[in-house]
Amino acid sequence: MKGALVRDILYPKPTKFTFERDAMVFVVGMALLAIVGVSVSLPHMISIKTSEARLYYKFLDLVTITVVPSLPATMAVGIAFAIARLRA
Repeated sequence: MKGALVRDILYPKPTKFTFERDAMVFVVGMALLAIVGVSVSLPHMISIKTSEARLYYKFLDLVTITVVPSLPATMAVGIAFAIARLRA
């Protein structure tokens, strides 16, 4: 019994949080929403003869609005901080 306790303390089982998986599912969902938005607006912008550079900027603008670039980094920092607080 004592040996099992010492082994569990020295070699803890890795902890998997469903929050991390759910956060990545959210980011992928938002990226898919951005792709749908681009596919809907692209034919309209082509029909009004928008320049290629403007199309590119509009695409990046829509993706940046939908999927915040700092979201994955912020979630990683939050998860790391939460794990550190749980260990203390």
